[in-house]
Amino acid sequence: YNWLIQIIPALIIAPLFINGKVEFGVITQSAMAFTQLLGAFSLIVTQFQSISSYAAVISRLASLTEAREKEMQERISAIAFSKDPDRIDYRQLTLRSPRSGRVLIKELTLAIPHGRRVLVLGQDKTARTALAYATVGLWEAGDGHIARPNLEKVLLLPELPFLPPATLRELLLGPWPEEDGPVDRRLKDIQVSDEEMLKTLAGLKIETLLTGFGGLDKRHHWENSLPLADQQLLVIARLLLARPRFAFLHRPSATLNPAQIAIVLGMMHEHAISYVTFEEGQVNFKLYDDVLELQGNGDWTYKPVGG
Repeated sequence: YNWLIQIIPALIIAPLFINGKVEFGVITQSAMAFTQLLGAFSLIVTQFQSISSYAAVISRLASLTEAREKEMQERISAIAFSKDPDRIDYRQLTLRSPRSGRVLIKELTLAIPHGRRVLVLGQDKTARTALAYATVGLWEAGDGHIARPNLEKVLLLPELPFLPPATLRELLLGPWPEEDGPVDRRLKDIQVSDEEMLKTLAGLKIETLLTGFGGLDKRHHWENSLPLADQQLLVIARLLLARPRFAFLHRPSATLNPAQIAIVLGMMHEHAISYVTFEEGQVNFKLYDDVLELQGNGDWTYKPVGG
């Protein structure tokens, strides 16, 4: 293919030269032109090894994707969901450890209407985490039914904050709505005025971030610039401005002192945000209406504070 094929132009042009129809130089020109044309049409042949390797990689990736999809289908959660804008309702909810299959919470049945303040107590961190994650569909090992508002109306506050490099304004903007709709309407839904931002920061007693870090529009690496408590308060400021119906707070005492927790929960109550707080130590029961106690073996009790 690489050498014998080169004689083709000579075989075609040589008779013309012998008959005197073309000059000798035409033979050389035709050989050069044929070589260029041959190179252009020989891509598959010359790159056969690279193309074969590429095809093999694609085949392996396709097999991996199919195996992953098959695994995901087999792991589809038995937890059913429905929408209820005014409450979170657990019905016969059982949650298990995805690895060991240990029952974390057994047949939980209770409703948390909007406006109630709930404290979840229990030494089993996995059980507490499972309940919070299952509420928003992030915990698949279990069965039962959960009714809740749309996901943008149920926000989780993890134990440790995460703040990407950004400006204060970018950090404080609310999340995108879950429903589809015109972009202009959705942008309007997430707009927050400067006055609202300043008022929220002042309420949390972190308004000095504005003067100390160049205002709302200066970009910073916040995790390297702020103490852990101020990072968490900044995340909470975003939550307050987003105004969800429900907020799940995982061990706020890990980063905030009791006075700061009281301020945060008080502001959530003022903003009509129902909060569910997960703790394992001493807490101020005056900030709650009901207590859900996870007893470690899957059992649970739910009662009013002081009941």
